[in-house]
Amino acid sequence: MSSPAVPESGSPSLPPPTPRKNPPPADARAANSPPRSPIPPSPPAAPSRAAPPVVTLGATVAKSVAGVDGRAAERRFMAAPQSGRQRPWPVRAALGLRVLALLLCMIAFSVMAADKTEGWAGDSYDRYEEFRYLVGVNVIAFVYSLYQVYERIHRMTAMKSIISRPLRYYFDLTMDQILAYLLMSSSSAAASRNDAWASTFGSDAFTRKAKGSITVSFLAFFVFALSALISAHNLFR
Repeated sequence: MSSPAVPESGSPSLPPPTPRKNPPPADARAANSPPRSPIPPSPPAAPSRAAPPVVTLGATVAKSVAGVDGRAAERRFMAAPQSGRQRPWPVRAALGLRVLALLLCMIAFSVMAADKTEGWAGDSYDRYEEFRYLVGVNVIAFVYSLYQVYERIHRMTAMKSIISRPLRYYFDLTMDQILAYLLMSSSSAAASRNDAWASTFGSDAFTRKAKGSITVSFLAFFVFALSALISAHNLFR
């Protein structure tokens, strides 16, 4: 067998060097790498805690003042007439009836008190008990109606009643019923006396004026009867 050939230098042969691979260029690495966001992600924010409310003396005073102003505004709202908000019908009807009763009673006793004629056939209302009875009852009803009108105006402006509830309801109902009965009684008595005079001596200026006063007194009775119904409604509602 033949031995492998040995180089002339007599030294053993070395394997050829392995060629080194050059790293890819930066453009190639950038092309092969996954895309990255230009803005780095922000770290998660820590949960914020709500600051406790700070109560100061100024805020407390401001709330108190606001509460007082609110109550004052509510009182003004209740007192002033509202276009979109109407008062309950018993309140409006009661005030209207009181004013109407005031006028009717004033007319009734004024006309009867002026019922006097002169001359040999002259006469006067104060000679007859029935006519004096009608004048006295209408004067009392006039004073009571004047008080009722004043009381309702005072209640709407000052938001305060002269007589507190429920005593005011009892007072109104009692007085309305009593005066309604008295007006009916006095008007009936005066009408009987006037008819007896007219049937005996005929009708004249004296009896016609008395008849007008009696008619107005009867109308005042009906107004007081309606006021009594409203007073009963206010008491028993």
